[in-house]
Amino acid sequence: MAFHPPRVALLIETSRSYGRGLLRGIARYSRLHGPWSFLLTPGDFIQVPPQMRDWNGDGIVARTLDQNMAETLLEMGLPTVFLDYPVDKLPREKSKKILSVDLTSDSVGASRMAAKYLMEKRLTRFAYAGYPFQQWSINREKAFCDAISKAGYETLVYRPPLRFGRALRWEKEEPYLREWLKSLPKPIGVMACNDQRGRELLDACESAEINVPEQLAVIGVDADELLCELCSPPLTSVALNAEKGGFLAAQALDRMMRGEKPKERHFLVEPVNVVERRSTNIVLVEDEDVAEALRLIHTGRLETLTVERVSREIPISRRQLEVKFRKYHGRTMLEELQLVRLERAKQMLRETDASMERVAETVGFSATSYFLQTFRRRVGVSPSKYRQESRGE
Repeated sequence: MAFHPPRVALLIETSRSYGRGLLRGIARYSRLHGPWSFLLTPGDFIQVPPQMRDWNGDGIVARTLDQNMAETLLEMGLPTVFLDYPVDKLPREKSKKILSVDLTSDSVGASRMAAKYLMEKRLTRFAYAGYPFQQWSINREKAFCDAISKAGYETLVYRPPLRFGRALRWEKEEPYLREWLKSLPKPIGVMACNDQRGRELLDACESAEINVPEQLAVIGVDADELLCELCSPPLTSVALNAEKGGFLAAQALDRMMRGEKPKERHFLVEPVNVVERRSTNIVLVEDEDVAEALRLIHTGRLETLTVERVSREIPISRRQLEVKFRKYHGRTMLEELQLVRLERAKQMLRETDASMERVAETVGFSATSYFLQTFRRRVGVSPSKYRQESRGE
């Protein structure tokens, strides 16, 4: 009998960057440990299970929010990895007959990162807007509120009228959301449960003539580059390491297809950083000069940005600016600029295959050796090791 590579059905949406990140991780695992043969059904969350008469498969990776779909996949009797659908919610009598694991986004970690980020903006008022009937959104709401509460603040939570039910039609909900946003005390930082909700918040702010980010700063989750850049203003978002999650999902599926039990049955897609854009580009400090210096550091072109260039844009001496910057922000301008460079470097290492020389040049280090030394000292591992770990290799 001729050998054929494992046949794997990928029921994952391709319309969103999170789904595409998962697929990139699976594809990378296949390149390193395969090859695999894939059945892919591009689209959104609505997926169709493969027909057994036409597809003699070995395993399934599926991202579905529908219980009937999950049970249908279980009935196929193949090793299965469920994405964002916990295995413990599946019927025990069905799930125990096959090997299955689940991989979900780390809602607690993402919410804590969003809360920490907004508080570092010196904001003291906070709100959360999610989808009331989605469990992942409820989990993020609770984690965000808990993080804000531990810091001594309260969170105002958006609650749409019950008459809307589960089918939230935007044309009916938008006026209510708009009035809720107008009622919030200002300035305020708002976490949206994901980038789609963040886009809806920004649209409602525009119609309500609420200035973003001066009156209301918005942060989402997923860091969908296309969606975030198309928002007005562009949306800040928490990035999840979807590619590493896809790699781990493929690794677990590979073990199951070889007849082994998975080492774990639950994996988390962890948050990695906040991708800052205009929707939160506000720094509430008492001193205008320091606030302007921070804005320049966080929005400037890193290849050419220096402390000297920032200082020339501020109408006081560099020495005065340095003293005030440390007083009001707790760090020197050079330390702040270096942090921004390192965050950008980590993003490039996770998302691209750029050489170390190219990464160093792009984020503004004068020499690759200095970049390697600084990265190891500040992050704790070398850039190459960070790239491997962030991708699950």
